[in-house]
Amino acid sequence: MQSISREDILPPKIYEKSRESITKNIITHKKGRRVISKTFSFLFESRDIVVNQINEMVFIENVQDEEEIKRLIKVYSEQLPGKNELSVSMFIEFESQDVMMRELPKMTGIEDTVYITFDGDELRGIPEEGRSTEVLESTLQYLKFKFDEKNLDSFLKARNAYIETRKKGYEESARIFPDLLESLKSELLSNQK
Repeated sequence: MQSISREDILPPKIYEKSRESITKNIITHKKGRRVISKTFSFLFESRDIVVNQINEMVFIENVQDEEEIKRLIKVYSEQLPGKNELSVSMFIEFESQDVMMRELPKMTGIEDTVYITFDGDELRGIPEEGRSTEVLESTLQYLKFKFDEKNLDSFLKARNAYIETRKKGYEESARIFPDLLESLKSELLSNQK
C-alpha cells in the first residue's frame, strides 16, 4: 500500500473548504469496509481512511507545526496494512454506558481471540500491544492479519470469509460480504508489488 506523504495532509484552511464533501465520501467508503456482529464492528482500514483521520486531526487541533504533522503521519500510518496484511480496527459497541461498565471487564483479552476464517482456513489477528490491561479492556483495538504464502493463496481463492471472536460468552461471527472480500483480495495482490 502506498505510504502517506506530507503532501497528502492539507493545511486546515484548505481542508475546511472541502471537508463536507470529503466527509460524505469517507462515510460511504467506510460503510463498504465495515463488518458488524452483535457486539463488535470491524473496519478494514485503507489508505483513504487513514489520510482522512490525519487531516481531521490536523484540522480539529489546528496543527501548524511540521514536526507534529510528521509525527501524526508516522503514528497513524501504523494502521495501514503492510505486505500480505489486512489491518482492522475493532470497535466494542454497547447500547448504554451501564451495559458497557458491566460487560467490559468480562471482555479482557478479547483482542487475542479475533480470527478471519475462509473456506476451511483461519488466521488469528495480532493485536496492537498496550491497548488493554489485565483488568481493563479498550473499546477500540487495532489488529493485523498477516498471511503467509499458503494461507494467502487460500484467501485469494476463498468464496466466503468471516471475521469472528472466540472469547467465551462473546462468540460472534460476521460475514465479510462479497464486494468487500473482492476488494481485500485486490488490495492484497496490489501490496505484492
